[in-house]
Amino acid sequence: MLTQTESARPQTGRFAEFRLIPRIDTWPEAIALVQTPPGKLLLLTLFGAVLRFLIQPGYALLLACAFAFISFLPEYRRPVLAAGPLLVAAVTWIHNLLMLGETYGVIGLGIALYACVQRWPKSRFGRRPLIFLLSGFSLLIVAACATRPHSRPAMILWPLVGAMASYVWFIAYAVTDKSSVASRDLSLQIATFRPIWGTTNTPFPKGAAYLRRIEAKTPEQLAVVQLKGLKLLVWALLLALVQICWYRFFHGYMRIPLPENALAMSVRGTPVPWHMRWACQILAYFELILRFSIFGHTFIGCCRMAGFNALRNTYRPLSATTLIDFFNRFYYYFKELLVDFFYFPTFLRYFKKHRRVRTVFATSVTILFGDAFYHITRDWHFFRDRGLWGGIASYQVEFVYCIALTIGLSISQLRRRGPRHSGFIRGRLLPICGVGLFYVLVSVFETDTRTFTLAQTVRYFASLFFIHL
Repeated sequence: MLTQTESARPQTGRFAEFRLIPRIDTWPEAIALVQTPPGKLLLLTLFGAVLRFLIQPGYALLLACAFAFISFLPEYRRPVLAAGPLLVAAVTWIHNLLMLGETYGVIGLGIALYACVQRWPKSRFGRRPLIFLLSGFSLLIVAACATRPHSRPAMILWPLVGAMASYVWFIAYAVTDKSSVASRDLSLQIATFRPIWGTTNTPFPKGAAYLRRIEAKTPEQLAVVQLKGLKLLVWALLLALVQICWYRFFHGYMRIPLPENALAMSVRGTPVPWHMRWACQILAYFELILRFSIFGHTFIGCCRMAGFNALRNTYRPLSATTLIDFFNRFYYYFKELLVDFFYFPTFLRYFKKHRRVRTVFATSVTILFGDAFYHITRDWHFFRDRGLWGGIASYQVEFVYCIALTIGLSISQLRRRGPRHSGFIRGRLLPICGVGLFYVLVSVFETDTRTFTLAQTVRYFASLFFIHL
C-alpha cells in the first residue's frame, strides 16, 4: 500500500511556475506577517469569510473564534480542542437528553478503554483491543435487533448503536495508540473524538498519535501550516463553485440523469437511452471526486488552521495510473483506516513465506471484511428498519462491489511492471483512462440507498453492454 505525498515534482516549461492559488506558505513576508497580531487577525478574517460559504455561517463563526484563541494562545491548543467535541455534542443533542447522555457515555467508554490499554498493555485486551472493540459493537447491534420495535429497550439500544457507530473508529485509533502516556495525552485523545474541524465516520485525520507527529511546535511552523490551511479552503471554495456549474449544466441544461435515477427508470421498465446511461455513470465518477475533494479539503483546511499539518484526503486522483494509487489519492484517510486496522495486521501475521498469497489474502480481508464491516455498521439504521438478516441482505449489491474491488486491487499489486513508457499516451493517458473505466463500471454496484436488488442492478449493468437479461 502506498503512502500519500504532496512533494512538488520538478517541472519544466512555460507554465512551470504558474499557480492558480499562489504559494503564500513559502513567502517569507507572509509567514512573518501571520506571526504578528494584525497578521493573525487578517488570516482569521479571510478564513472565516471563505469558510462561511462552505459550512453553516454559525458554525464557521464558532470555528473562527476557536482558532483565534489557538492562534493567539497556542499553549492552550489541546484543552480548547478537547472541549470542542463535548460542546458540539451538547449543542447538537440539547433537546434529546437520552442521545446526549449516550453520546457522552460512548466518549467516556473510549477514554476508559484507552486508559485500560495504557494501564495493562500486556493483558488480553491490551494485546488485541481492536478485536474486543469491534466484537463488542457487533454484539450491541445484535442485541438491538433482538428487541421489539418501539419497546423501551429498543428506544435505548438503537440510539446507543447510532452513537457508537459515530465514534467507533475514533475509539479504535485511541485504543491502538500504545506510544503515549494517558495522563499527558488525554486532552488530545478527547479532541480526536469527532474533532471540531469536521469529519465523517472516518477520522479526519487519523488519531492522536498522528496528530502529535504533525503538530506545529513553533510560531513559524504554525504560520506556515495555517497559510496552507487557508489555501486548501480556497481550493474547496473554487471546487464548490465548479460543482454548482457542473450540476446546472449536465443535469439541468443537458438533462443527464443521476445514476440512481437511471437505474430506477430501468427497473420501472422505462430505461433511458444507452448513451445517456454511460454518460451518467462517467459523470458520476468525476462528481464523486469533486464531492470528496470539497468536504475533504474543508476538513483538512480547518485542521491545519488548528495547527496540524495534515495531508490532504484527496490529492490529484485523476493522475493515478494504478488502482492502488487511485484509492490512495482519492480517499486517503479511509484507505489508511483499512490499512492500519485490517491490511497490516493480516499481512504481518499470515502466509509470511508466500508473498503473493500473503498480499491477496491481506487485500481480501481488508476489503471483504474491513470495508464491508465499516459500511454495514455505518448504515446501522438498515438493521433497525429491516432486522438483522434484512440488514445483512441489503448489503448484497455492495458486496459485489467489494469482490470486484478486491480482484482489481489484488491484480494491481501483483502485476509485474516493466519499464514505464516515456510517451504521454502509453505512459499516462491509457493507464489513467483504465483506472477511470474500472471505477465507472464497479461503481454501478456501489450504492448507499440499498433500494434495488442484486438482480435489478445486474440487469442494469448488463444493459450497458447491450445484454438484456
